Amino acid sequence: MLKIAICDDDLKFTGELETLVMKECQRSSTRCETDVFSDGKNLLESFQQGAHYQLIFIDIEMAHLDGITTARKIREIDRTTLLIYVSSYDTYLKELFEVEPFRFLSKPLNQGLFARYFKEACKRINETDVFYQFTFNKQIHKVPVKDIAYFESANRIVYVNLKDGSSEHFYGKLANVEKELAQSRQYFLRIHQSFLVNYDYITKMNFFNVTIDYAGTQIELKISEDRQKEIRNQICKIAGGKAVVEE
Repeated sequence: MLKIAICDDDLKFTGELETLVMKECQRSSTRCETDVFSDGKNLLESFQQGAHYQLIFIDIEMAHLDGITTARKIREIDRTTLLIYVSSYDTYLKELFEVEPFRFLSKPLNQGLFARYFKEACKRINETDVFYQFTFNKQIHKVPVKDIAYFESANRIVYVNLKDGSSEHFYGKLANVEKELAQSRQYFLRIHQSFLVNYDYITKMNFFNVTIDYAGTQIELKISEDRQKEIRNQICKIAGGKAVVEE
């Protein structure tokens, strides 16, 4: 799922831009979700509350908080999101360089150029790692999804256990994590109320346990009784001969 933000104080223009975005997503069979903001202040607040956008279309001159100041503050939180400036003003080259924009589009929009830049942005996003993002102590943390061996939940704390044996944590619900990862390129299996496991780290399983490769060792995690049949069916659908299913 491609998450896109559009930030401009011209509501008529944001409507037109959102329509173009949806058309390009349909043309390329890309699933996307768009959020529209009328000024930089609201967009920044969304980031500070834990939102993440892979691509942002943003104007430069806006009331409350201009596009360059907004981008500077976003870059303090997130260095990976792509910024495409859409503006009538092209005299901010020095300031734009500081916030590392991906592209610049002038108003009125050239639809052919827009389509080209959108395609290039999608290509760049697909080439980079997918990150799982969470907030702890009012700070945003991001870890590559492919490096997560499994999640564990205990006492309303979710532990993110990485392949190298390190671990991070945050307050939350494993059900929400499962839902957030449903659209990722990795398969995660909810084998137990307390465990959400990355399929790529499973080396074998039986009705009662899965064995995963974790920090150079093999560890067993229990499959809850009420999930055993469902997990076995999921494994059989996606295994492709990778996991050894034991009786």
